Amino acid sequence: MLQLINKITISIIVITLQVFSCAARTPADSLSTVLAQKNITPEQKVITLGLLARAKSITENKHAIDLGLQAVALSRTLPDAQYTSISYAILAQIYIQANDLSKSAMVVDSAVYYAEKTASQLAKGIAWYRKSWMEDIKGNTKEALLSAQQALKYLEKTGSANYEAAVYYEIASIYANQEDNPLHKKYAQLSLQASLLSKDYDNILLAYQTLGTYWQYYHMAHTQDKNALDSAIYYNKIALTTYLNNKDRIIFHSTTAIIALNLADLYAQNFPASYRDTVFHYLDFAQKIGFETHHLEVISNCYGMKSDFEAAAGHYAQAEDLLQKGLAVVNKDSTKNLATKIQFMSALSSLAEKQGNYKEALQYQQQFAVLYTELYNEEKLNITKELEARYQAEKTAIALKNLQQTASLHKTLGYLYIGLALALLTAAIFLFRSYHFRLKQLGMQARLKDEAAMRLIAEQQLMQERQERMQKDLLAGTLQVEQKNALVQTLQKKIAEHTNNKTVLTQINRIIDHDKRLDDSLAEDKADFDNVSQEVFDKLKERSDNTLSRLDLKHCAYIYIGLTNKEVSQRLGIAPKSILMSRYRIKLKLGLGKEEELDEYIRSL
Repeated sequence: MLQLINKITISIIVITLQVFSCAARTPADSLSTVLAQKNITPEQKVITLGLLARAKSITENKHAIDLGLQAVALSRTLPDAQYTSISYAILAQIYIQANDLSKSAMVVDSAVYYAEKTASQLAKGIAWYRKSWMEDIKGNTKEALLSAQQALKYLEKTGSANYEAAVYYEIASIYANQEDNPLHKKYAQLSLQASLLSKDYDNILLAYQTLGTYWQYYHMAHTQDKNALDSAIYYNKIALTTYLNNKDRIIFHSTTAIIALNLADLYAQNFPASYRDTVFHYLDFAQKIGFETHHLEVISNCYGMKSDFEAAAGHYAQAEDLLQKGLAVVNKDSTKNLATKIQFMSALSSLAEKQGNYKEALQYQQQFAVLYTELYNEEKLNITKELEARYQAEKTAIALKNLQQTASLHKTLGYLYIGLALALLTAAIFLFRSYHFRLKQLGMQARLKDEAAMRLIAEQQLMQERQERMQKDLLAGTLQVEQKNALVQTLQKKIAEHTNNKTVLTQINRIIDHDKRLDDSLAEDKADFDNVSQEVFDKLKERSDNTLSRLDLKHCAYIYIGLTNKEVSQRLGIAPKSILMSRYRIKLKLGLGKEEELDEYIRSL
């Protein structure tokens, strides 16, 4: 049994030694060399294909997906399911790089499914780590932590420090989002210890990055503590040094770009304007890696931060030029990137307004409205598809359960018929005794049929209730889409009819105010469909002594219906960092302690 559990670990160690014996080459080149060897076993080939797919996931995503699917196909020919589980776990990350959350979630479920069919503790640990990772992406914090703890239970038996480091980093990230600084620090340090032990430089960079983030958040809460600021800068700088010294052994270079962005932000927020060259040095560094890895979000942030810095110094022309350059890069990309373009249009409009170019500002606002409409239509389609997928999945699950129960009933009846036949056969010899036995069996059969019929009726009622609930959700979403479409059409009509009217901006603001009131109305409509009582908001107001603003209540409503921080930031139109601060203020107003979760409290109402 021990040999079976450690078999895949040995394969990974062999491949890793072969890869890093070629220190002058990239991991992808070294893995390709290993794959070309004639004496490679099928098990080693599966693992190598998966690792090569992971190495190419940033720069050659489509090719990486093909390699991942090849690994899955080959793993299914092997008798041990551990290789299939590992292959699916690797493929999940590659689908996320392609922004395909639905496929990523599906293959994570497959990884967990096949992990249950093997004795490999490592395969189980990796599968549950990916489960935790996916739950965190979906915003299910409690489920993510439970899955991470389950992963650690399996991994601790394997001595696989690199995967333990990844799980510790995942837990640290969850606590960072919850603003639980002590636990954030604890798991960040555990991640660094495990990653240094395994010498996995991707994990080492992530561990340094999350420790830097911990000290940055700590400094934000304790602005007089200069040691915290020094620590934040130290961990980010040591991460950059690690990257420069081990560049060829690192797969995800985009991590370094994020670290450089954090350093630029630390200097921009905490040092005087004379540190401009330092800020731009780190932004140029991050921007270079962004272009190398085709990471548009990093590139956009670099141009945006540079523009903000120049605008703050009163250099509006330079600020606008930087925004135009960033927008040009985004426009050249084959993907739509609507959200990024919207941010650029908003920034350009604000900059033009500061310079007194109101006509130009209005033009940017018009482009903003067009892009927002397109983005909203995409979101509308995605919401509809998601509701339909949820409905079909629920319907399929109920149908499958009914089939299983029907098969079980038929099996039970089959056994009864066999018993009846045996009773009839015995009756030919022992007529009197078999007569009483037959009556007893018939009574038992009738009771079983009645019980089975009652179970079927109960299941059908449950299926009907679930279908009705899904229909209500779909109807609520449809009403919201129709009202939002009407708002967007009104906005476009006003802009088209009054482009030369000086009062157009005032009218737009009135429409936006109307939109806010419409949001409140839609929230009430949604509450009606979900049978949510107004008492929820009354309790929130009572708990906060009426200190919660309308925006705070709206934020609480989004938390109540289960939206993630990213979705809330998009709905409210504010940055993700501002969402964290907003959640912190709401907790203070509600008087919640550190150990109390804001999401859990609101949903408990």
